[in-house]
Amino acid sequence: MGRLTGLVPVLFAVVVLFAACVPTEEGERVGVEQLSGQISYYPQETGAIWQYLPSEALIDEPRLFSTVEGPTVLDGEVWIAWRSAGRGIDIGLFRQYRDDGVYLRRKEQPGTIFTFDPPIRELPTEGTLRVGANWAGSTEVLAEFPAAPDGAQTTTLMVDYVYTVVDQRTVTLLAGEFEVFVLNFVTRTFDDEGTIIEELTQEIWFAPFVGEVRTDSGYFLVGSNFLEAPAAQGEPAPAP
Repeated sequence: MGRLTGLVPVLFAVVVLFAACVPTEEGERVGVEQLSGQISYYPQETGAIWQYLPSEALIDEPRLFSTVEGPTVLDGEVWIAWRSAGRGIDIGLFRQYRDDGVYLRRKEQPGTIFTFDPPIRELPTEGTLRVGANWAGSTEVLAEFPAAPDGAQTTTLMVDYVYTVVDQRTVTLLAGEFEVFVLNFVTRTFDDEGTIIEELTQEIWFAPFVGEVRTDSGYFLVGSNFLEAPAAQGEPAPAP
């Protein structure tokens, strides 16, 4: 009997230790839902979220999230703040939605801030997207490098840009089937003497009432909080 009595504290300690090691279900996390109502022709609703992956990525890989954070004041005006984060990317964008299109005022990323004066016209008047449509402009870009040594924290460049709608097609991706406009975007950067120092061509797939289906960096839409849920995880994202 004495031997059994001595075993009780030991067994109790083992049970407590075992219980402490058993994983428990994670409690519910605090969440904030802001999206309500229908998405606009040019999506701008606070709380809208898009998820992206590069072609051939596995569906359960970390995703790039693009979120409409909502209205904010920038340079005394109200702009819509966006943020793209994930997969080593962290970019903030500030846009206005006007009667004649969508305008980009500022782009922020780690170590660098780009301010466009006048703002870049990213998209034309609603309903005017069609194959062959184009729009262009020039802007002065103030590039700021806050962590750089004194005297090297800012520089100014002139940039010309041209957007052209080169195609309209139906594409099938993980997030669904979409009718998209293929936008070709060319930028030319000039030095103080007017010499072209860089020319860059990018491509965007845009679907009205959905947003970017393919980003300018080659990421494809795999889901959002206003579309139907994507396919089951564990399979590669299909190539376009």
